Amino acid sequence: MAKSKMSKAQRRRRRKMLALIKLSAAGLVLIGIIVLVIVLIVSCSNKNAEKKSAASSQAANSSAQETALTEEETTTAKTSYRKEDYRAAGINEMGAVPILMYHRIYDMKNSETIYTGGNVDADGYNRTAEAFENDLENYYNWGYRCIRLKDFLDGNIYTEFGYSPLVITFDDGVRQARIDGFDENGDPIFSDNSALAILESFKEKHPDFNVTATFFLNAGLFENGEENDRKLLNWMIDHGYDIGNHTKTHPDLAELTEEEIEEEVGYMYSVLSDIIPGKYLDIVALPFGSPTDTSADSKFEKIFSGSYQGRHYTTSAALICGWTFESSCFSGEIDHTYVKRIRAYDNNGEEFDLEMNFSLLNDGQRFVSDGNPNSIVYPKDAGVSPTDPGEKNIIKY
Repeated sequence: MAKSKMSKAQRRRRRKMLALIKLSAAGLVLIGIIVLVIVLIVSCSNKNAEKKSAASSQAANSSAQETALTEEETTTAKTSYRKEDYRAAGINEMGAVPILMYHRIYDMKNSETIYTGGNVDADGYNRTAEAFENDLENYYNWGYRCIRLKDFLDGNIYTEFGYSPLVITFDDGVRQARIDGFDENGDPIFSDNSALAILESFKEKHPDFNVTATFFLNAGLFENGEENDRKLLNWMIDHGYDIGNHTKTHPDLAELTEEEIEEEVGYMYSVLSDIIPGKYLDIVALPFGSPTDTSADSKFEKIFSGSYQGRHYTTSAALICGWTFESSCFSGEIDHTYVKRIRAYDNNGEEFDLEMNFSLLNDGQRFVSDGNPNSIVYPKDAGVSPTDPGEKNIIKY
């Protein structure tokens, strides 16, 4: 059967139909693509929203934690005070500080000695255990708190607001830490009520007293035997005490030659360096408080710098035996070659005994801390100003 030919009009209609079909197909494809893109966009938006929500939640939690931490830090202790607070508490960091000097502590009652108060000898260098315990109670009740000797000399006063720093020192080592070895925990077993035993007991009774002390030793150390003493010195360092140099044999340095002074001082530094390397104080307590003037003879330079058996040593400060309190560490008035101490003895309130010294201190002359080691606070009428405050903030009221 022969195909009939399409007219021109039919062919035009056919071409239009094909064009429309192609156009419709293209449109459907385009619509599909658009729909797909929209779906992808919506999906991504939902995921981003979820991520943002999670991030916001995490940030909120973190912010809440930081806020809680900040509130805890700022509410646990008062960090700033007004001038009215300083005035009410009598803050005066240009006041004087007592550095106490003890020697032997005997396990005795005051009634067992024939001397005044708790003295065990006529000159009051040695003290009964009862008297020493009473001394500590008095210091505590008068508002004093212990501070390390080195911190005081360096001007690092961390005593809490309204309280006064107090430095405790011991010379000689004899009857200051008598032990019968160590227990299963590595703690010393005290054989009598010696100085260290009393301090440890007082630490438990009054933890806020910040118990610490410096022990200046001779070659015999604490006379507990080499092994026990070596272990004890390390234990003391770990438990907040300091160890210093009191020379090898406790001579009067003024009567020695330059070489002999160097051996006396250098030997003890060598011993301490072997037992507690890098942990002992570079401070010498002068036996008998002699010489009274370290600049009087060039030989006394060996107290502060020298060498022993190839080891070089330096001394940052020397302490005398008496007789009164020291100036503020911020005053510039402390002679580090001749640091003053109070002889801890009873003499009925005379000749700069404990009663006399603390009567003066407690009558407005004492250092009263603002609780901030980075500032120096004192009244305008203190009569003295800091000489080298460094970066510390100065506050006068």
